[in-house]
Amino acid sequence: MMRNKINLLILLVAMLLPTSVLGNEKFAAADSAYNAKEYDEAISLYRAAMDESGYSAATLFNLGNAYYQASDYGRAMVCYLHARRLDPRNAEINSNITYLRSRVEDANKAQQKGKRLKVTPDEPSFFQSVYTCVAKDVNSNVWAAWGAVCFILFIGCVALYIFTRNVLLRKAGFFGGLILFFLSIIFVMFAFMGARAFNSRGDGVVTAFKVTLLTEPGKQSDSDKGGVLTKGTEVRIISEETDAEGSITWYKVRLNSDYIGWVKVEDIEIVE
Repeated sequence: MMRNKINLLILLVAMLLPTSVLGNEKFAAADSAYNAKEYDEAISLYRAAMDESGYSAATLFNLGNAYYQASDYGRAMVCYLHARRLDPRNAEINSNITYLRSRVEDANKAQQKGKRLKVTPDEPSFFQSVYTCVAKDVNSNVWAAWGAVCFILFIGCVALYIFTRNVLLRKAGFFGGLILFFLSIIFVMFAFMGARAFNSRGDGVVTAFKVTLLTEPGKQSDSDKGGVLTKGTEVRIISEETDAEGSITWYKVRLNSDYIGWVKVEDIEIVE
């Protein structure tokens, strides 16, 4: 009877270990492969480990570094942008994105063949900049935490107003409570905006070696010549084309007013 209980305990432990211990072992093996400059192997191990144990900003950052070293700038940019969504203030992630953007811009300029087209996104408006600062540059969990703190302090101000007899303290509780109540609402709104931006699927990255933007899906004309974007270019998805079964086959994308057109779905990866 005792042996059966021990065997059952061992079985339960064995069932719980794989998702954590084996996942950590794969991450360690991926790091070792990366340090040994075996980047394809590192990519395979990082992806396998994330499939088992989930992903984080750190693991996506490492995977992006492996893709970059393997000269796959498209998927490197996807990983960096995904990592940035999880940790918007991370200096290393933002630095790598800035550097990779400069490399991609140089590659796009080289594809112009004498033309002088803008290869950077349109400058955001004031309201777009404010939205980016609120919804993308700060994690939604941070706004939610601030909202919770302000609401707790609001409850404290209400208690101060109700239970104290001192006039100054009652005024402090009343006006402080009003301010904290409105701040809690604003922070919660910011948290929802951040969550919505995090879950949006409007941003994409060119993952093909290079693509030519078409004026219509599947139809290339003389006006399409020169509208070439290289791997790693960030674009905005503005429309979709589906087949008879409802599967997406083409995306209409925009980099700026000089680069708008249709690309095959397999040439673009959505940043999730």
